[in-house]
Amino acid sequence: MAMQKGTILNAVFDRLKAAIDIVEDLIPGGCAKSQDFGVVTSCPTNMGTGMRASVHLQLPNLTADGTDQKVKAICKPFGLGVRGLGGEHTPIGEDGTVDISPSARFCISEAQILAALYKGIDKVWKEELKSYLNRGINQANAEAKYKTTLLKKLE
Repeated sequence: MAMQKGTILNAVFDRLKAAIDIVEDLIPGGCAKSQDFGVVTSCPTNMGTGMRASVHLQLPNLTADGTDQKVKAICKPFGLGVRGLGGEHTPIGEDGTVDISPSARFCISEAQILAALYKGIDKVWKEELKSYLNRGINQANAEAKYKTTLLKKLE
């Protein structure tokens, strides 16, 4: 497992990859792999990559109604799921923080996982910005907040 606060998706992936390489070098013959399915894991739904990547985002406007339904609607076309900070079937954070991760992990690559997250997060942040505008926050202030806070999440 690798966790990291920050805004650069690849940074935490690089840490995870480095740790996996060390562990795999310690296993005689390396990890169990299939030519057809990738890494064989203890959980069949993770076969292929074994990686579950998620991002915690604070979305106070999109979750203002106390639910994650708007966020789920935005994320679904990207193949992303939304859950509470305690995992599946848990409520979102009181401050609107949600956990976003790809729904599918079976037989997909790490690159596909990160690409889905990147595209989905970009769309969610843009919708969060729109919600600022819909609440009457002027364009300049909304864009400044977006550029200084939200875009950093995607660098």
